[in-house]
Amino acid sequence: MTREDPQMKLRLPHELKEVLGEAAIANNRSLNAEVVSRLQESFADRTSPVDEHTLDLFAEKVGQVLDERAKRRK
Repeated sequence: MTREDPQMKLRLPHELKEVLGEAAIANNRSLNAEVVSRLQESFADRTSPVDEHTLDLFAEKVGQVLDERAKRRK
């Protein structure tokens, strides 16, 4: 991040700011970097969602593996 990045004021409950500050220290980051990191992490799942087709293929493959395992145990 640079000084040219947009800035915004943000109101936080005092307790939340304290918890974020402690996390920033533990992660060796500034408070700002901690907040940015946590926000980015919270949106990371939205950038590469798994579609229904992929989930169906995965479930099918898991089923095949479990069937093969059951056959080997007999």
